[in-house]
Amino acid sequence: MKYQKVSQYLNRCINKGSLSHAYIFYGPDEYSKNELVFWFANKILKNESFKFHPDLFSIESDPDEEISINFVRQLKNFLTLRPCLGEHKIAIIQNAEKLNSFSQNALLKIFEEAPKHVIIILCVKTLDSILGTIASRAVKLSFWQAERDLSLSGQFNFENLFEASPADAYNCLEKNGIYKIPGFFKEWIIFLRTKFKNNPTRELAALLIKNQNIYFKLNETNINPKFAYDELILSLWKT
Repeated sequence: MKYQKVSQYLNRCINKGSLSHAYIFYGPDEYSKNELVFWFANKILKNESFKFHPDLFSIESDPDEEISINFVRQLKNFLTLRPCLGEHKIAIIQNAEKLNSFSQNALLKIFEEAPKHVIIILCVKTLDSILGTIASRAVKLSFWQAERDLSLSGQFNFENLFEASPADAYNCLEKNGIYKIPGFFKEWIIFLRTKFKNNPTRELAALLIKNQNIYFKLNETNINPKFAYDELILSLWKT
C-alpha cells in the first residue's frame, strides 16, 4: 500500500483509541485516496470482508454534479442514530469539493454537533475547495504523490482478460509480468467497479466482491502474489 506513513498514522489512531471526529484526505491521487479511505473505515469497523456495513455511509457524486443539501440531510439522519454493531458510525464523502454552499454550511453544523460515535471523512482535491471552518475542524492528510504503479492505459486491455479462457488469462499475466507489478490489482478493481456501474448485474457484483477480498488479502496478509492471481483467474472462470 502506498502512503505508508499515512496508513501507519491511521493504524496508531485506531490502536490507541485516539480517533478524530473528522478527517480530510486531500490531493490529486484519487486512486490512493479511495483505496485508503475505505481501508481505514473498514479497519475501524472491523469489517474484514469489506462488504456492506450498516454503520458505514458513503456519498459519491458524478464528476459534473453537485452534492446537494438533500444528501447532507440523509447523512445527518444516518449519523444521529446509534451504531448498529460497534462503537462508531462512519461517513465518507468522496469528491467533497462538489458540495455546494448550502451543503457545506449544513455539513459544518453536523461537524459542530456530531455525537462522539461519529467519524466523518472528506476526500477533496484541494483544501481551498471547502470552507475553512470545516477544514479547521478535521485532521488533514495529503495525497500529493499523484502516481500510478504502472501506466496500464494503452498497454493492457482488461476487457481481453475478462473475456479470456483460463489458459489465455494465465499466459496474458505471465507475458506482461503482472505478478511483479503491485498496482495491477488496484487497476483491475477500478476496472471492475466501472464495469459494474455501467452494467450492474449479479454476476459482476459477485465478481467484484471476490476480487476485493483477494485484493485485501494481497495487501494485508503474506499471501503469495501468484496465489492471489490464481484466485483472480478462478473467479473469472467460475462467474
